[in-house]
Amino acid sequence: GSEVVKGYGRALLVYYPLCFLYIFTAFPLFAWFGGGKGAVGIMFRHIARPAVVSLGTCSSVATIPTNLEEAAETGIDRDIAGMVMPLGATMHMDGSCFSCVLKIAFVLGVFGEQLTWSRLPFIVLVAVLSSVGMSGVPGGGYIGEYIICTIFFPTQMELAFPILVAIGNLVDPPATMINSAGDYVVSYIVSRFVEGKDWLQKQLKTD
Repeated sequence: GSEVVKGYGRALLVYYPLCFLYIFTAFPLFAWFGGGKGAVGIMFRHIARPAVVSLGTCSSVATIPTNLEEAAETGIDRDIAGMVMPLGATMHMDGSCFSCVLKIAFVLGVFGEQLTWSRLPFIVLVAVLSSVGMSGVPGGGYIGEYIICTIFFPTQMELAFPILVAIGNLVDPPATMINSAGDYVVSYIVSRFVEGKDWLQKQLKTD
């Protein structure tokens, strides 16, 4: 009944603001580190399209063409973008890591178990490994949810799995947005290591 709605609502009130906090704190740091002076403003001008496409499609793979276009307009080398974007669509899953931790904590609460600090490192490890193993297509998180059930709730799988699927569908859009838009930002860091820390400034002078 209403208690179920309240439970899901509280989880989303934690998760959604966390996603946007991450976007507006971590992403600018990544862009600044990768591109130096002026990179943050350029990043925010180009990140909107990948964010909207990934939010609407819930697919990291479907966002690859948009990411490649924005990377080209930014001045990121074509070879770098062509490597980072496809790899990122299947391996760069920071948003999915957030959602995985949230899902585990939520189901632990449903079963009356405590999320202690001693359990947190293992939960984070499972979140990272299961997120990287997920597919870049909509619904790929079901694999991760099955992994979570197998590890944390093996005797309660018939109840835990549908709960995880339900909350997974609610948090999937912003998780995919972070995953996919983050691929574009990560290309700044790769460009720094491949072309030097002033690659963006050189590109701006050329333009």
